[in-house]
Amino acid sequence: MSKRDKIKDLIVKRLKEQSATGVGSSYTSGPSGENTAPPIAAGKAKNYYYKLGFKPVKTTKPKSFDKKQLWNEGEETTPEFDVESFIASLPTDDEELKEYIAGRLGDFNLLSGKLKELITLIRDAKKETIASYKQNPQYRAVYGTDLAVSLVDNLIKLFKK
Repeated sequence: MSKRDKIKDLIVKRLKEQSATGVGSSYTSGPSGENTAPPIAAGKAKNYYYKLGFKPVKTTKPKSFDKKQLWNEGEETTPEFDVESFIASLPTDDEELKEYIAGRLGDFNLLSGKLKELITLIRDAKKETIASYKQNPQYRAVYGTDLAVSLVDNLIKLFKK
C-alpha cells in the first residue's frame, strides 16, 4: 500500500469517527435557538426557487377526495337513488310493470343494507375469533368461514355480467 493510500485511509477513518454535530453540541428545536435560520434567509430561499422555475403547489383538497370514503368500508358514498321519481318518469302506463320495476330496484337497496349488516357481523366475528385464539390456540372455529367464502363467491358470480 502506498503512502498516499495510507493517508487516504487514515482520513476516511477519522471522518467516520467524527460526529455530525460535533462533540458536546446539541440542537434546540423550535422558533428560537442558534440553529434557527432567520426569517429573511427563508424568504431568500423562496425567491431563489421561483427564479429556478419552481411554482408553489396548491394545498386545497381536491373535490374528488373524500376522507370518509377511505376509512369507512361499506358505507354508501353516493346519494340514495329516488325510485319513485324514476318510476314516474318511465314512458309506460302499465302499473303492474311499474310495480315490478319498483320492487326490483327496492331489492337492490335491501341487498345493500343487508351487506352493510353482514360486514359488521363479519368484523365482530373476526374480533371474537382472535380473542378466542389468544386465550386458547387449540380453539376450534365457531364460524364456517369456508362456507361463507363459497356463498359470497356465488353471489359475486350472480351479479357479474
